[in-house]
Amino acid sequence: MRKCVDEFYYWGRTRISLEVCKALRWRQPNGWPKDRACRDVLIKLAKKKLVRLPRRRKKRHRGTSIPKKKRRFVFQRVALSESVQLEFAKGNPAESKWNELVNRHHYLHHKVVVGRCIKYLVSYKGVVVGAICFSSASWRVECRDRILAMLGLTKRQVQNRVINNSRFLISPEVSIPNLASRALSLATRQVAHDWKEFYSIKPLVVETFVEVPRFTGACYKASNWLLLGKTRGFAKSGDSYFNGQLPKDVYVFGLNKKIRRELRCLAGTLVNE
Repeated sequence: MRKCVDEFYYWGRTRISLEVCKALRWRQPNGWPKDRACRDVLIKLAKKKLVRLPRRRKKRHRGTSIPKKKRRFVFQRVALSESVQLEFAKGNPAESKWNELVNRHHYLHHKVVVGRCIKYLVSYKGVVVGAICFSSASWRVECRDRILAMLGLTKRQVQNRVINNSRFLISPEVSIPNLASRALSLATRQVAHDWKEFYSIKPLVVETFVEVPRFTGACYKASNWLLLGKTRGFAKSGDSYFNGQLPKDVYVFGLNKKIRRELRCLAGTLVNE
């Protein structure tokens, strides 16, 4: 890492992280370098004064050439409803619109997602009415991990085969019956296809957390998601955990018929116990 920092110091942090990923063969399953995760590691090392990083650059200097990621992904819509449609919003102009919409209306606002992430804009009859995002699974959730362990998923498999519906927004000025549940159903079908194409990983389960009483989780219940229990309110920061959040309801949904059937059986068994 120090060798890469010294050699590419004047090219900026992004180039340094790309070269570190290349040297360490640190790549995602789809072959792309984990440059954002690498930059986070470099920043932590810099805070501990183990490496010396250049200042952040908002714009690349003329003449620098940073290796570009090869875009092999092609967005293909999964049909469910003609009136409700999704627009892929990652690495394109639609992503800026997604970020602005979520930052303005969602109670958690927009934050840079570290790790895997796929975003969609939700449109109704051609008009953008909402936004939804899926990202990497939460590191540890007791009630979820217990159920998924019964399915035979290890902790490592959970991190790869489970995705998190981290943002879901319908604009507050929009009032259309059943729009949220229809958009959610369409998005879960779409992301099951897109996640495999984009990241070369086939997800099996999607999770989400609903803050009660702020929300009721009605659209998740209407879309046949299963309520597993509650979180304990802990958040992860680095290697430590702190109790700084309100407990939330934990919902999961299987991304194929077999998983949905097994989840229903396991959830029913736990309720009877």
